[in-house]
Amino acid sequence: MRAQIDKKRFIPVVGIIAVVLILVSVSLESVQDAVDRTYAFFSGQFDWLFVASNLAAFLFSLWIAFGPYAKVRLGGENARPEYSKFSWIAMMFTTSCSAGLIVFGFIETTIYSSTAVPLHAEPFSIEAYEYAAMYTHYHWGLNAWSLYVPASVAVGYILYNRRESQINMSSACSPILKGQSNRLTGCLIDVFGTFGAIAAPVTSMGLGMPLLTLLLQNIFGIPDEYVRPLQIIILVIWVAMFGTSVYLGLQKGIKTLSDVNVYMAFAFMLFVGFLAGIFDVLRAELNALGLYLQNFIHLITYTDPYGDGQFVRSWTVWYWAWLIVYMPLMGVFNARVSKGRTLREIALGQMVWCSLGCWVAMSTLGNYAIKIQTSGTADIAAVLQNSGQPAAILAILRTMPCPKLMMVIVAVLCFVFMASTVDSSAFVAAETTFIHSDSEIHAPRWCRVFWAAVICIITFVLLEVGGFNAVQVLAILIGLPLSVLMFVVIASAVKALREDYRKTAERK
Repeated sequence: MRAQIDKKRFIPVVGIIAVVLILVSVSLESVQDAVDRTYAFFSGQFDWLFVASNLAAFLFSLWIAFGPYAKVRLGGENARPEYSKFSWIAMMFTTSCSAGLIVFGFIETTIYSSTAVPLHAEPFSIEAYEYAAMYTHYHWGLNAWSLYVPASVAVGYILYNRRESQINMSSACSPILKGQSNRLTGCLIDVFGTFGAIAAPVTSMGLGMPLLTLLLQNIFGIPDEYVRPLQIIILVIWVAMFGTSVYLGLQKGIKTLSDVNVYMAFAFMLFVGFLAGIFDVLRAELNALGLYLQNFIHLITYTDPYGDGQFVRSWTVWYWAWLIVYMPLMGVFNARVSKGRTLREIALGQMVWCSLGCWVAMSTLGNYAIKIQTSGTADIAAVLQNSGQPAAILAILRTMPCPKLMMVIVAVLCFVFMASTVDSSAFVAAETTFIHSDSEIHAPRWCRVFWAAVICIITFVLLEVGGFNAVQVLAILIGLPLSVLMFVVIASAVKALREDYRKTAERK
């Protein structure tokens, strides 16, 4: 039997997307205002919930990696991995990072040391620079990647060990939901999850598109009046990349693109590290990791209850909310590519290897930005405050040798990073909106291409009406119910493992 469209999930997701686009197109200001006020309320009142869900995911990940079920293998004892360790990690890494790794790799340390200084340090002080480096490692490190481990384990175990044919969040929660998985509760979970999987790469495009546009303008000398046609051309190229890679599938398309992406990204990071001074980078990295370990318990529970809480709400809570939106996407995708891996491999693969990749970016790109800021080569903080993130990154690239070539490299990286993320998003949306008769059957190729096209259509419409901020915040609002779902996913994974382990022990 072939996979069939799941109307109870497919139609509501398409309907929600259509309603959001219509509302944003017709009344952007009112939508933006309502969404902003709602997010301000939730981030102010429920900041503790996002911090608690992150803490729960981190503790669960440690339990999975070093607990009694660490050696449980997805697919059973005789299952073997379908992908090499490098390609497996590359696919997980590039799916989540997107263009945000390049954008924030360059500017996050500058933001934290100048305008949004953590732990009440003085802007531009030595303390501010050190805390900035520490926090970039926190927001892009073990805790960030642990947010995907519960869903990866729950989805993968239910799919490959319990032999459930459906691959979605409601199936992963079936040990707790029981008979509700395919009823209203389960459908609502999957609709939220699929919408999050679609909206997540769109929010990343909101970061990548302005930078990519500015880079291409400077590379080719394109005046501002041609920005809109330029962005349409970018989208057309993206559609071609997305469509081709998604159509080819996991093995030939997404895997190859992810491998290329990782090679290019780390070659560039290594080059920037030498520009920053490789020994200076290593010295700063050791210091950042020392502060990170020294303050880890404080960071993972920090809510700033006696201060204004602005940094926590604007950055830590925002990060956890944004990354939790990726949870259904990453959970389903990671499960699909992790058959044959042990639960320990899944936990440590994300928490350790993917964190290391992010830390390389933060240490090389971030320390180069700090170097030119503190040396007076360029006032990146001023450019950032007056002209925004893309202009600040452009100012950084202009201080490098062969600045035009550096712009080309970063533009290509943005293209490929976004292609990797959207490919995986379209793949997951297709998988979660189809009924599978067997766990090994994938959704049809046309559905993957359909969802890739939907993502690009959303991006195009939002470019026309300037509604990226509204959808970015709207997508983050989805993180609130998904942060509650995090606890259900963890409880389901624990229950399934304990039930099956007890049955195995009884048979012995």
